[in-house]
Amino acid sequence: MNENFNKKIFIISGPSGVGKTTIGNYVIDADDLDFEKIITTTTREPRADEFYGIHYYFVDDEKFKRQIEAGKFIEYALVHGKYYGSTYEELDRIFSDGKIPFYIVDHQGAVFLKEKLSKEYIVKLILLVPPNEDELINRLKQRGTESEEEIKIRLQDSKKQLQYKDVYDYQIVNNDLEDAIEKFIKIINND
Repeated sequence: MNENFNKKIFIISGPSGVGKTTIGNYVIDADDLDFEKIITTTTREPRADEFYGIHYYFVDDEKFKRQIEAGKFIEYALVHGKYYGSTYEELDRIFSDGKIPFYIVDHQGAVFLKEKLSKEYIVKLILLVPPNEDELINRLKQRGTESEEEIKIRLQDSKKQLQYKDVYDYQIVNNDLEDAIEKFIKIINND
């Protein structure tokens, strides 16, 4: 690993269903990489396979708003009607463990984090995009976690996110998962 990695933060974003979490989990689980995902705090309900402190810190609206007032968040946003945010405490925890922080956030969070953290860290933004809209629709339907109405909202959000593609340092088209992972690892190892 590059000796400057202790000052680097990688941020991946992209539309719902594009594979951000899958690629993130692979990178985090790889024995030869020292990455750890920033665990986001959210007001959304956990899915059946999600657990507090592993996938997200699940809190209610009231607690989230108290954390905002106390200045606990580096960034936060309202996405699909639910709050998501990352705390200073979580970033400090990962750096103190000697790991490289890895964010998975939407485009609003990515831009804000780069602006806010670039004064102290080297921040790299990676946009993961689907090969086309039809494939994205198929992936969202296969997940089985969103209603038809939620899928429409996520597709609208996808188009909005892709309008910001020029602010990213890198873009990866996830047409093939293994190829996308390989490109992602090449970026983090060569940057």
